[in-house]
Amino acid sequence: MTDSVLISYPVDGVGVLTLSRVHKHNAIDPATSEQMARSLALLESDDQIRCIILTGAGDKAFCAGADIVELLPELRSSVAQGRHDPQFCGLTHRCVTTKPLLAAVNGVALGGGLELALACDLRIASTRARFGLPEITVGVLAGGGGCTRLPRTIPSALAAEMILTGRSIDAERALQVGLISEITAPEALLGRALEIAQLIAARAPRAVRACTRLLRHARYTELAGALALESQEFQGLLKTQDADEGMRAFAEKRAPVYADH
Repeated sequence: MTDSVLISYPVDGVGVLTLSRVHKHNAIDPATSEQMARSLALLESDDQIRCIILTGAGDKAFCAGADIVELLPELRSSVAQGRHDPQFCGLTHRCVTTKPLLAAVNGVALGGGLELALACDLRIASTRARFGLPEITVGVLAGGGGCTRLPRTIPSALAAEMILTGRSIDAERALQVGLISEITAPEALLGRALEIAQLIAARAPRAVRACTRLLRHARYTELAGALALESQEFQGLLKTQDADEGMRAFAEKRAPVYADH
């Protein structure tokens, strides 16, 4: 089986994780989610690595989110059996690494892809990037931290529009509202990410770890209750007829038809 998460070490002190399912726009299936968590744990155990970059393979997608056909049925089964864990790719509810995470968003970051970027400590993007939470279009919500973190990262009115309509924003808008810190040309993105990561890796290790803990406190500890509520709502929606219709329509490549409630 081909690895869906690649690890590379292009410069000293920096590890790069690349989501590599180009044929699926780097969407996350259950195996990829597990491999991502294992890869993060591996880099955490490597004392030579002081900063981690997360990016996507190809030039179109950072991560198009969950592989709906493969991942959502698995999630529904886990909910039905009472064993659902909201953790996604080792990042969204418990971070398995103490090392700073930099998202280099090279294309679309939708749904779970945006949730992965939001769980990182900082984000930069290429001009090809787009950001959105389209889960509502298939009858569910962004249950991996999207509905919780996005309104706390960008203006709440824009977050509400993105969450309730499923529409996305481009890189320029993302920079304007503070979702990312800078934009680069597509061909310059990884090089710029490496520059930032090397700068972080060169700083005092204890200070970097302390700052990273403080940055994450706001995204994990302070939001624990909100993340739990989000997960509860997500699990409830997975059991509904709307979710049935949304996933069926997605698989059949047609517009969903929801019953009146």
